Amino acid sequence: MRYMVAILAVFSCLLVSACQREVRVAPSILLISIDSLRSDHLGSYGYFRDTSPNIDRVAAGGARFVTAIAPAPWTLPSHVTMLTGRHPAAHGVSKEDRRLAEEIPTLAEVLQARGYATAAFVAGPYLRSDYGYARGFDLYDESLVEDGKASHSGTTSPQLIKKVLDWLAGEGSAPPPRPFFAFLHLWDVHYDFSPPPPFDTMFDPTYEGVVDGTEIGLLTPSIAKRDLEQVVALYDGEIRFTDQALGVLFAKLREGGLWENTVVVITADHGEEFFEHGKIGHLFHIFDEAIQVPLIVHYPPEIEAGLVLEEQVRLMDIAPTILGLVEVESEALGMPAEAPEQDRDLSPWLRGDLFAGRLPQLVSFPETYGGGRVGVRMNEGKLIRHNRDYYELYNVRPEAGELEKETGKSPEVIAVLAELIEKEAAWNEWKEEGEVTAPLMDLPESLQRQLEALGYIDR
Repeated sequence: MRYMVAILAVFSCLLVSACQREVRVAPSILLISIDSLRSDHLGSYGYFRDTSPNIDRVAAGGARFVTAIAPAPWTLPSHVTMLTGRHPAAHGVSKEDRRLAEEIPTLAEVLQARGYATAAFVAGPYLRSDYGYARGFDLYDESLVEDGKASHSGTTSPQLIKKVLDWLAGEGSAPPPRPFFAFLHLWDVHYDFSPPPPFDTMFDPTYEGVVDGTEIGLLTPSIAKRDLEQVVALYDGEIRFTDQALGVLFAKLREGGLWENTVVVITADHGEEFFEHGKIGHLFHIFDEAIQVPLIVHYPPEIEAGLVLEEQVRLMDIAPTILGLVEVESEALGMPAEAPEQDRDLSPWLRGDLFAGRLPQLVSFPETYGGGRVGVRMNEGKLIRHNRDYYELYNVRPEAGELEKETGKSPEVIAVLAELIEKEAAWNEWKEEGEVTAPLMDLPESLQRQLEALGYIDR
């Protein structure tokens, strides 16, 4: 009898929970991408500087993925992946003259079709609507991108946050009903590293040299240690400046009663290199400093505060996870069914679903510009293929820093190498047979000038 009572109690709890979920107002969604933000420069990821108090507060109240991997070390393919659930091999936007094909669905289209008010606010040239992002958004605000100076050396985060708040308040042209999906692309952390006062001296107030965080592409690995410290301090100042702007948004959402029923996702498109492997900036390598990004998810009704998930996940898992959290199904979104590696809805593990088991090994296949250098990353290691016959195997434990290639003939190294090569072979076989070629586009003159100024294309 006692066991029967216990079973009935559990069933009643499940029934009440399900009923509450049925009557709950559909949650809104805030997806925030902070360009060039590497995860190990946030306090919630163990950084020694106080760069991110507002972001850290969100992480403490929700879930943090320790190892989230971008598919590419640059903005365009990673953002298309973020908003479609597809690896670049399955959306084809891997060069600056390619745009998203009309037949590939986006997260915004799926949510718009389910009655969501949708808006995007972007600040960097690779987020221009020319690339096909605007489909599914009621409002796609790219006005900050049109100012070439702001896209390179100016500041845009406070202006962007004001635009978001105006839209939420109904002061814009399309006041949102509830629920809403808002996508924010914040650009200030991207180089040039020129934060406004007091953030320009916040983390290195005693520096007296001449390095100012601009034109970082001209810097070389022979840079003096003290000068490099200043560059990193300016990068950290940009993070703190961006965090402050986000703090304004978060406070307004709390004041307006929207915070508790909004799924907040904070992530980045790629990281940033500081000569750990001979380069500064991004685009060049697929070492972790260039592709490991933060992934923080906050949604109090479903996610336990302080949840930490150690297993590796990918940017292509974000879109299906958002849909899972708001209970929207979409079989069309994400990787093609025949691909050897699929996107994954992570919501069962965020909710603590007892029937989900342990989060499985999610394999990442990062690649550089146009797929020139490719790799496969798992928790056990990373294999980088420079050409068809030359591979490098790296230990990806944080303390190892990918500074030493794994060598030797120990059973452990052989096992890791064999598994990685097998997975990479299956992935590349699929790519050769099924890789998508995205439509060509003519770069508008204004976009071309911006990309030239950033050093992404030759003058």
